[in-house]
Amino acid sequence: MIQSVIAKDLIASYLCANYQIGTGPDLISLRIDQFSEPLAKLLISSGQSCAAIISAYNPYSRRLSNEQNLTAHESLRNFLSQHSYPTIESLNTDPAGLWPAEKSFFVPGLDLNTAQPLGQQFDQNAIVWIGGDAIPRLILLR
Repeated sequence: MIQSVIAKDLIASYLCANYQIGTGPDLISLRIDQFSEPLAKLLISSGQSCAAIISAYNPYSRRLSNEQNLTAHESLRNFLSQHSYPTIESLNTDPAGLWPAEKSFFVPGLDLNTAQPLGQQFDQNAIVWIGGDAIPRLILLR
C-alpha cells in the first residue's frame, strides 16, 4: 500500500464502503477495485471515459454534525454547478455501520488531475476515481 498519513483502519473502511450512484431502480452500487457493467454503460451513455466520486462530508474523517455536513455538501454542489460539471447525487455507505452514510457526487468526465485537487479543496482524505475500465479506484489525497 502507498505511504499515507491516513490511519490504516480508515483506509480499510474506505476500501470496504459501498459507493451508490443515483437512486431508485437506476441505482448503481460500486465497490473499490471491482469492475461494474452498469458503470461502464453509464460512462458510455454519458460520452465520458472517466469520472470521480467526491464528498464534502466529514473533512479529514472528522465527524461533523448533519447540519455542517449538509452545508459542506451544498458548497461542493455550488462549486460543481458554477464550473458546469454534470453531477449525479451519490451516497457512500459503511457496511459495518461504524460511519453514517455520506452524501457525495458522481461527476462524469472529471479527470484525475482535476479530481484530486478538488477533493483536497474540500479537505477529503480520499476520492474515488474511475477510468475507462469502469473499475472504481481509491485515490488517497494525504
